[in-house]
Amino acid sequence: MEFPVGAGIEVRSDSLKTATNQSPADSGTGTDSTPEYQIRRQHKQTDEQNPTELTSLIRTGLINRIGEPRFELWFDHPDCIRIEARSVVITASSDFAVQRLQNSFAADIRYVVSRVCGESYSCRFSADETELESSDVEPADSGSTISIEGYRQKESVPVAPSRRQVSLNSFCFGKENQLASASADQVMRHPGKFSPLYVFGPTGSGKTHFLEGLATDFRRSTGKARCVYLSAEEFTATFVASLRGAGLPMFRRKYRDLDFLAIDDVQFFAGKRATLGEFQSTVDNLLRLGKQVVVSSDRPPAELTGIAPELSARLSGGLICPLDYPELEGRIGICNTICRDRGFNFSPEVIELVAEKVCGDVRKLSGALNRLHAASVVSGSSVSVAMTSEVLVDLFALAGAMTSLSRIEKAVCDLCQIRPAELKSSSRKKRICTARMLAMYLAREHTTNAYSEIGDYFGGRSHSTVIAARKKVENWIEKEQRIDLPNAAYEVADVVKRIKSSLRVG
Repeated sequence: MEFPVGAGIEVRSDSLKTATNQSPADSGTGTDSTPEYQIRRQHKQTDEQNPTELTSLIRTGLINRIGEPRFELWFDHPDCIRIEARSVVITASSDFAVQRLQNSFAADIRYVVSRVCGESYSCRFSADETELESSDVEPADSGSTISIEGYRQKESVPVAPSRRQVSLNSFCFGKENQLASASADQVMRHPGKFSPLYVFGPTGSGKTHFLEGLATDFRRSTGKARCVYLSAEEFTATFVASLRGAGLPMFRRKYRDLDFLAIDDVQFFAGKRATLGEFQSTVDNLLRLGKQVVVSSDRPPAELTGIAPELSARLSGGLICPLDYPELEGRIGICNTICRDRGFNFSPEVIELVAEKVCGDVRKLSGALNRLHAASVVSGSSVSVAMTSEVLVDLFALAGAMTSLSRIEKAVCDLCQIRPAELKSSSRKKRICTARMLAMYLAREHTTNAYSEIGDYFGGRSHSTVIAARKKVENWIEKEQRIDLPNAAYEVADVVKRIKSSLRVG
């Protein structure tokens, strides 16, 4: 069976089937002499074609031209390619993805469309509901032949998708994060004086909100200042795209000519040598010009692995600021902010109960309040304390759950960089004894195991040894003593807090 495709072009379905089964390497460059298209001229009009058939043929042609793996990565969504009024619309999820598609595949798409649909069809790229006309793919004049010779790739890099506009006014610092509050105030008052500002904390402590809010407030307060916030993953993707699209000079002009640059989750750069080199050069240039750099991570700079010591030293040279999980007062403030923003009407008793029972990751608070609102809508009644306890019974149970000896063992060994066998051994080395006492202290505080059970688990020690270890650690915390970890010396209270964060216990 043959499918007429308009403008005198016809594609044999059996030929396309054969071509589809070939690998990208076998399909060659997609010229007329290859099996990609067995084309012969006939006088039939494209108007006669079923859009579904045309879409199917376009997808098949793209598979043969760019290869099945790349096609599945970029075009596998059923609605990614559609026909609308003599136009082929390529849809992506964001402006960023649209730019990637245009930079990488515009010529290939135009070539396939011209072969399948004819030269009178145009191409459009669309991000969600906002269509972006492709300046790289121009519709052909009627009766002319479509060619990719005139295709010229933009000398630009993808633009990050638009973001929510959050402010630090909506960030509930609390007494546990007063250093972060003071750091933000200094950045706003004296940009570049404390640069780079390095913020670190566990997942869900609010690092992204902090950086986005700081970037928004900086942009508003300084008017025309050039200010950019993006994640380390987005920085990497944009850099790689600029390399492939010959847009590196523009990439560098964009990020080295800023007044404020915020990069979230810099631990993502680990092991990416080219991106690390570019990021380090960008930071060096901004610091040299006295500009403000803000970065975040899930660990202190001294503990970043897969990153050159030079970059770690630069990130440590400004102001290092920990960001901790909010305490009860902060969680109440967060709940009130969420309820105000989303129009939830919960009593103070309900909010206090949720804040008291749901600790750690602040996203859990958001999820709990959303669930209460949904339950209220379903039942048609207001949310009471009893209803809250019933609806959130699983979250409250998790909040009250204790951890296990094995999890404590792993957390302590990971932080102190020792093996579990060493922790349970009879070794009297200082670093091993310190880690063992920390583990025993945490085990007594956050498990239901008896002293004797804890002693047995950590090398067959007596219950009196566990009691002594607990008192020793409590004494260290009270006197604000410091202990040596592999990378640096820290106060015992900070070490205990970090282990609790990794265990997700209060």
